[in-house]
Amino acid sequence: MEHHCDSSESYYAHTAGLKVYTPATVADGYRMLREAIDSDDPVMFMEPKKLYWSKDQVDLGALRTEHATNAATGSSSEGRAAVARPGTDATLIAYGPSVPTALAAASAAAEEGRSLEVIDVRSIVPFDDETVCASVRKTGRAVVIAEAHGFASVSSEIVARVQERCFHYLAAPIRRVTGFDVPYPAPKLEHYYLPSVDRILDAVDDLQWEN
Repeated sequence: MEHHCDSSESYYAHTAGLKVYTPATVADGYRMLREAIDSDDPVMFMEPKKLYWSKDQVDLGALRTEHATNAATGSSSEGRAAVARPGTDATLIAYGPSVPTALAAASAAAEEGRSLEVIDVRSIVPFDDETVCASVRKTGRAVVIAEAHGFASVSSEIVARVQERCFHYLAAPIRRVTGFDVPYPAPKLEHYYLPSVDRILDAVDDLQWEN
């Protein structure tokens, strides 16, 4: 690719038959890779490079036992989103490298008195409409966060799916915080391009709280 950090998940999500996974945590990086290896279908494993420098205490033995149990019983968390942080006022929907930024924004919002729920999509294809929409129906407001361009993107699809399923629950239009529709910049400039806590909080402030 022309630039060093293009977000290519929409290419793969648009290809019928491919699964697209986007882990955001160390534990999910291990768990979802095992699920991808065991899958009968081809899986695009979109592991954020930022995750390589992440550190966490993970019980691999417990994860192996969980994986073996799921395989034996036919149950699995495959394709399921996760509630990374509970909240009541609005929902932040993110995947991959945008999840830590969403969590940081939720922590900053809490200091201002707002309770933001963070949904880690985890799997773009298949997409967990149930978990995502349950959160939006509860909070009535949503912001979708992704590093990729906003136009014709995975974030566009998420907004469309939530709007179709949660229209009568929404107190405000769904907002997006994404990368800008320009070529990915050089490393020294990427912080201007990527979603940030401030940009997310600005989007949250714009969710028509007076209604």
